[in-house]
Amino acid sequence: MDILLILITLHYSLPDGSETNARFEGMEKRLQFLEESRSQEAASRIDSCSFRSSETTNKSESFTQTELSRMVSAEEFHQKEEECETLKEQKRVLEQKLDLVLASAVGSHKFSENLNDPCRLSAVLEMYDRLRTHEWEKAKCAASVSTFPMTYEKGSTIIKAVFSKCEEELSQKLDQIFELLEIPVSKETTSFFDSQQLPPGLAREIKNHFKNLYFNYGERFYQDKSQPALSHDLQRFQPLVKFTAECYKIYCLLLLQNPPIKAAWPRRILAANIEHVDNKVIESSIPINFLWPVLTCGEQIIRKGVIYY
Repeated sequence: MDILLILITLHYSLPDGSETNARFEGMEKRLQFLEESRSQEAASRIDSCSFRSSETTNKSESFTQTELSRMVSAEEFHQKEEECETLKEQKRVLEQKLDLVLASAVGSHKFSENLNDPCRLSAVLEMYDRLRTHEWEKAKCAASVSTFPMTYEKGSTIIKAVFSKCEEELSQKLDQIFELLEIPVSKETTSFFDSQQLPPGLAREIKNHFKNLYFNYGERFYQDKSQPALSHDLQRFQPLVKFTAECYKIYCLLLLQNPPIKAAWPRRILAANIEHVDNKVIESSIPINFLWPVLTCGEQIIRKGVIYY
């Protein structure tokens, strides 16, 4: 600006003349060019500094975002890992609860049945109920008009002997199967077809096979099996022979249920778990004599015992 002022002053102080004017105009144009050049250079430097600053800022932001991304990824990984462990623990707890529910269902027989299976538990229990009422009364009445009178005591002895023969035979068959499959037999085992000794599912398949066999065997087969439980004179009495054959068949089908239904003849039992054969009032002071045993499935009572005095 100072140079421009000097030039203007000189312009007005010099005498008029075309040469002077021409020289001044040249200088003025040159000055304008220099001013424009300096302005452009200054603007260029400002833009360059701004670009460097922007580039530095961008690099810094990019670095910060990368580090932040890594930190977030690590944090998410730890969260997912913790979530996975929590889900594993919840799964383990649910599996334990499921095992308890299944065990309870099996113990209480609240599982579904195959209605097409004639050997299903409900059907066999109906057969047993008929046996200890209708079939027993038929044999007892037939004996009353013959030379083989049937007392409760004799009936109890016969029923218990037949049921014992069933358990003995099926246990022998089990031992033979264990020997054939080369499965070690535990001497401490008291339950029929102990699932701990057999591979999963195998016990069920064996039982189903035996159930079908025992259900379809004819009356003659069961008479041959049950007759040893009778004395020689009673073996000639056909109504009793038929009754014991039916006892043998039905108890075998009960033993072959999964889990098995077994007969128990306890010395002491709650009054709620027994009933009198003649519907008499049960007196606690009188000794218990079983005509029909208590049917049990583990700790559960399936059918009450029938006693007599």
